[in-house]
Amino acid sequence: MSIPPLYFIRHGQTDWNAQYRFQGQRDIPLNEKGRGEARRNGKRLSELVSDPSAMALYCSPMTRTRQTLEGILEAAGWQDLAWANSAVFDPRLVEITFGDWEGWTKQEIKKNDPVNYKARAKDKWSTCPPNGESYAQLSDRIRPWLETLTGPSIVVAHGGTFRVLRQILENVPINEAPLLEVPQNKVYCWTGSEATWQ
Repeated sequence: MSIPPLYFIRHGQTDWNAQYRFQGQRDIPLNEKGRGEARRNGKRLSELVSDPSAMALYCSPMTRTRQTLEGILEAAGWQDLAWANSAVFDPRLVEITFGDWEGWTKQEIKKNDPVNYKARAKDKWSTCPPNGESYAQLSDRIRPWLETLTGPSIVVAHGGTFRVLRQILENVPINEAPLLEVPQNKVYCWTGSEATWQ
């Protein structure tokens, strides 16, 4: 699959991120650190993108990603551009759902649901948490979205979403993809053939 250039930004930190809670599709807002990370990424993006109007703009519809997008646009000085209102809030970009585990820490999951925890630890790509979603299933909704891209894009979404995106773009082995780090204070740049962090 040939994917055009894109800039990917993960939402900034939330209190649940700071507490290492499985967040998934719970709609948790940014905290102060997360708002600062969004502004930092907006400033960096403004240095990387000379003409934002030439870019498509995509965002997960969740609160933390919307708040991140607002911070990016403001810090980049783009909030008053007509283009800033062109963002597509695509539900396919929402975070992977952890089902019954959402709100729990890893330690709480190991204690309260050890059988399912061990099963998923052996195969994070294909195994679903109870009433949740696997990375394989997430890939099934991200891949069709990726195939709609026709030009350079800016994308604001989530850690799980991004792991799947990198698996597709960089051909990361599926057993490694769920373990990829996804910084909240950096911009991922895909040139169409190579990836860098900014």
